[in-house]
Amino acid sequence: MSEERSKETLRTREKRPDPEGIVFVDAAWDVPQFYRPDPLIERMFEAFKEKRLLGAQVAGGTRVIFPPQSYCEVSYRETEKLVEVGRGGTIRTFTISHTKWTGPQPPYIIVFVQLDGASTATGGYLRNVSPDPAGSLALIGRRARAVFKEDPAGEWSDFWFELED
Repeated sequence: MSEERSKETLRTREKRPDPEGIVFVDAAWDVPQFYRPDPLIERMFEAFKEKRLLGAQVAGGTRVIFPPQSYCEVSYRETEKLVEVGRGGTIRTFTISHTKWTGPQPPYIIVFVQLDGASTATGGYLRNVSPDPAGSLALIGRRARAVFKEDPAGEWSDFWFELED
């Protein structure tokens, strides 16, 4: 949290009394972390350059995980091979964000799409749709399609989702 936002939070708390029985503590943790990406992710990003989407098939089953990983978090089985999943899929859930990041101007919609051939859903920006909350619940269950940049570089921003007609 930025120092300015932290000060704003403290000012807000100073203006209103804490609820009875609840104690607020301002603290920070300095916990070093080392992240090692799954080796299958690198292969997925390479496939993006060819406008292909690869998932990982779980050993001994039909479950396909996208984005791919070396094990299944449901069965704890290893995945045995990479398989291509479709660009089209079903919107399972979404959120409307009002936070400014490096992506589109807020408000924007982030959808989680279960791609054809995949057992899991993956998130991405939904473009060419108004982020009007009044009609947005109708997005769940709709078909969407992954659309790639003209010249993908092998990164998450290479594709986004658009509704299928």
